[in-house]
Amino acid sequence: MKKKLKYYGGQGLCYSPNIGKFQVKTTKVKEFDKLREAVDYYNSLHEEKALWDVTTIPELLECHCYF
Repeated sequence: MKKKLKYYGGQGLCYSPNIGKFQVKTTKVKEFDKLREAVDYYNSLHEEKALWDVTTIPELLECHCYF
């Protein structure tokens, strides 16, 4: 049975600034200064992934996992 990538959780994108420090984590970590660039990269991935806003304190914005 093939597992499907599904939304797991996070506070959402609307509470984060457009400019800051963002990380997209998969098997590696990629950093961005602009939220839009981080979201575009995040959406292009087809694997387990998490998008974090680490501007002040780490906040999980969005996460997708296999179920």
